[in-house]
This record gives sequence, structure tokens and C-alpha cells, in this order.
Amino acid sequence: MSDYIPFEIQVQIIKRLPVKSLLQFRSVSKQWKSLIDSSEFIAGYRFRQTHPQRLLLWYKDPVDLKQNYVSFLDDDAFAQQELAPTVPPMLPEHLFRSEAPRSSQGLVCLSGFYEYPVAPLCKIRTKMIVLLNPSIRKSVLIPFPGFLNFEIVDGFGVCPITNDPTIVKIKNVCTDLGTKVSSPIVEVFKLSTGCWRSFCSNLPKKSIHFMSPNVAIDSYIYWVAFDNDFLDNDSQILKPLIISFHMTTEEFRVIDLPNTLAYEIDEEFRVIDLTDSLPYASLSLSKLRDSLAVLKYVTRNDPGTQSEFEVCDVWIMDNDVLHSFTKLYTINPRYDIIRILGFTNSGEPMMEVLKTQSILGSWGCHTEPASVVVYEPNSKRIRDIGIRAEYASSLVSSYMETLLLLDQSNCNVSLWPDQIARGVAYTGLVVL
Repeated sequence: MSDYIPFEIQVQIIKRLPVKSLLQFRSVSKQWKSLIDSSEFIAGYRFRQTHPQRLLLWYKDPVDLKQNYVSFLDDDAFAQQELAPTVPPMLPEHLFRSEAPRSSQGLVCLSGFYEYPVAPLCKIRTKMIVLLNPSIRKSVLIPFPGFLNFEIVDGFGVCPITNDPTIVKIKNVCTDLGTKVSSPIVEVFKLSTGCWRSFCSNLPKKSIHFMSPNVAIDSYIYWVAFDNDFLDNDSQILKPLIISFHMTTEEFRVIDLPNTLAYEIDEEFRVIDLTDSLPYASLSLSKLRDSLAVLKYVTRNDPGTQSEFEVCDVWIMDNDVLHSFTKLYTINPRYDIIRILGFTNSGEPMMEVLKTQSILGSWGCHTEPASVVVYEPNSKRIRDIGIRAEYASSLVSSYMETLLLLDQSNCNVSLWPDQIARGVAYTGLVVL
């Protein structure tokens, strides 16, 4: 082929190949390998490839509690498509208590806790981030500097301008009455530099408490947060907010929410005064196509049966009007508990649903499996995709095929304890 077709034309053909073919063609010639491994090709491939989005579904088997991973194309044939098992993105055996995965620009972010001995009968725990590219089954391991602190929240995103994976580490200090700091303590990690650095400009005020997990959309990382200093009618309540972080300019910004979204509202649009519980709504963030979605969970009472059930209001942030939110619809499937796992490319929510009546164990644990379903907002029809899972174990991440991390070298896991305090990143292939 190389004897008859100019290399420039070969390049244009190679750019249109799927990732699996590209990995195979790296062994055809040194020239092809050099091209595919180059940072310019890796960065540009993400914008040129037209392969459909894929979804990763993570869940625990309700019988043996084994962690399962399935991958499928996110298209109109979703309900009929067979869910083919994918290679599990295995966390190293040193990690435990893994948290919810997040995705950005084709990479999936996993996190868990790492425990290493420092003396006989003495171990120290810290947090570890694992960045995974499911398309090429390669990972980057990023230890958090310092020791385990449960007031720490992190954020992850890949900057679409620089293609640089970014992690933001935030230590909430709003409950630390003895501290003299005036804002949360923030550190930023860029994979291109391989190290953490302190961040001290344009920080939110101390009273703001960040929640996890985060969502990354375009150049922004978003968190739900609460302002502990907000006063309403001379009484202190928590004010729900959204905080954004721009991965290029590295600026934090506070996004105010309308009362109808932030709080429980009665029929006359007044904030409900809850004397025994917090008046704000249960909020979480998600990505709906290319927009930020805010999910508001509300408990309702059925007058007929006098039983409670949960509904979810889906709001979306208007990208054309600064900090404007619009309610799209309410998900009311008449299940006792619902959890939105994510959205398909067509905008349909994937949910974990559960009937709780007569299925609580002696310790209040759910003894029946939850169902993973897809909800059609227009018809309000629910499609069961046939997966049963341990309750609250299901998670969904979307990803596109990408070559990011291809140019990263293999890691030496044995070096972790020696370097853990400095937060040095390690890279390597995921074990098959």
C-alpha cells in the first residue's frame, strides 16, 4: 500500500478508522506507529471520528454481589441490542471502596481508597484516582497528596481545548470552626505536568460546602454546593448552589438556582418550612446531551393508599441565557425509590427503580433486587433492559472512542508507597 498511495492520503484514511483498527495498524510499519502515537494525531482523532457514543453500565449482581460491567452502543436500537460484556476496568487490588465513575471526552474517572503500611500494625489510607480509556484499556493512576480526609471532594474533566485531563481537589472547611482560612483549600492536577499544585485565586468563600460527585461538560466542571451563611427571614438555612470551574481559565463561578428548583415549594410557590428537616431539595447533577441537567428528587404522598413514592424533576441549564434554568418534565413512574443513572444520547433517562413495600430486611436493607430501566419522557413508558442489580450499585458512564492516554507509559505499582505523599501519577495497561 505504501508503495502506491502517498503517505498524506494514507493519513487521511487512517484518521477515519476505529480505535481497534488503529491499535492493530501500529504494528504495520514504524511510520504508521509514529503517526498514530503522535500527540497531534491523538488530539485530532477525537474530533474527527464519527463513531456512536457508548455507555458503560456498572452494577453488582444481587445474588453473589459480583461487580459486573457491560458496554453497549447508545443508539435507537438500545432496547433490542444485546448487552455484550466488556473487559472490566479493574482497579488495582490495593484499592477499595470505589466511588461513582465519571466520564469526560472519552475517559472514565474511577476513585477509591489506597491503604499502605508505614510501620508494623500501622497503615495509612489515602485516596486514589484511576483515569481509564475503555477504548484502549489503558489507565493512569493518580494518588492524592496527603492522607485520607472525608471532607475532601474532587472534580474531574478533560479540557476540550488542551485535551489535558484535570482533577480538582477541594477540602471543605465550612464546618471547621477553628480554622482561620477564608475559603476551601484547593489543589489542581494536570496530567500534562504530572503533579499537584496549590490553587489560591478566585476561590469560593469558606461557608460554601462542595458535594460529590461532579459533572464535566465542555470546559467546565460542575458541583452541587450549599452556602451555610445564607439568611432568610432572620433564620439560617442552607442555600443550594451550583459551582463551576473553568479548566482553561481556572476560574470558579457561583451559579444561583431559582427557588422552585432549589427548595421544596408548596402550591402557592412558598418555601415549605420543615421544622425537623432541611428545607432544600435533594439535588444531583447529570449531563443531558451537551447541557447541564439538575435532578430534583421529591417525595410525594398517594392520597389513595397513604403511601409515599418518589418523583424526579428534570431541569436543564440554558446555555444561551446565563444561569437560566428550565424544567423539562417530571419523572413519575410510581416506584417507591428511583435513581437517575444518566441519560442516553436521545435524552432518555436511565434509572434504577425499586419497590420497597415488604422487602426490607431486619436491618433496613433492601432484600429484593432493583431494576435498571429506560424512561421515555413523551410516552412515559418504561423499558426494562433486563438487568437486576443490588440496590444503589448501578452506575452509568457515557464515552466516545478516543486515543487519549495512548502515549502514556506503563506504571510500576510497587513505587506507590514511596511516592504517595507527592501525588505522583503512574500509568499502565489495565489487567485483562
